[in-house]
Amino acid sequence: MIPILGVLLYLGLTEEQRTAVLAGPLTKPIIWAEPGSVIAKNTSVNIWCQGSWEAKEYLLYKEGSVDPWDRKIPMETRNKTMFYIEHMETIYTGLYKCYYNSSAGLSDYSSTLELTITGAYKKPSLSVWPHFAVTSGEHIIMQCSSLLGFGRFILIQEGKSDLSWTMDSQKYVNQSFQSLFLLGSVTPKHNGTFRCYGYFKNLPQVWSKSSDPLDLLVSEAPALQHQTHTVEDLTRMAMAALVLVILVIVLLEAWFSKRVEQDATRK
Repeated sequence: MIPILGVLLYLGLTEEQRTAVLAGPLTKPIIWAEPGSVIAKNTSVNIWCQGSWEAKEYLLYKEGSVDPWDRKIPMETRNKTMFYIEHMETIYTGLYKCYYNSSAGLSDYSSTLELTITGAYKKPSLSVWPHFAVTSGEHIIMQCSSLLGFGRFILIQEGKSDLSWTMDSQKYVNQSFQSLFLLGSVTPKHNGTFRCYGYFKNLPQVWSKSSDPLDLLVSEAPALQHQTHTVEDLTRMAMAALVLVILVIVLLEAWFSKRVEQDATRK
């Protein structure tokens, strides 16, 4: 009787644990922001969290908060939900993660989403030396400066999120704070529009307004153009030579066949 009672208690007390084991590890959710993670002041942003079809509730955690920052039920017939910020302000900047609750328990946290605001301070100025129009292989320096005491500046190429640079600022005798970004051996991939922002080190997700845009034009170096043309010319010459060799072979075969026929006729 005692063994049977123990089995029944085991089955009853551990039903949820056994269900979780059978279900396997919960899918780690993913998090992202639309239209992006760098948002202009007073504009709206959507934070998405996508997890499992078994999720009953999604929770959004903001670094520094003890309790979940927000919670939402999944959208109908969908394995994700959306957290909406109507007007972006500095209080919404920071690091976010999301997770979900299901019958099998709580999932792991998602990766971290860093939400940044722009437009919090006056815009810095952006200039380039020696010129905005250069040839491939040249070195250029972009200078971002402001009279505000920004601890860092960030240089961004529009439309190319993988091309960005961040540097500590230096204070100069004219009381301005500057960062000099050295772009060595530029290539045509650097063609485009650049902007810079400034921010204070203790508020890394609160950026200034954007500088005025700076358009960089990188043309192919003349030597490289000549080299490219030379390769093209050599290719054409090689093809012409190949055609000529084939033509000579065909003519020789025709001449040889005709010679054989003439010899056969004489015999």
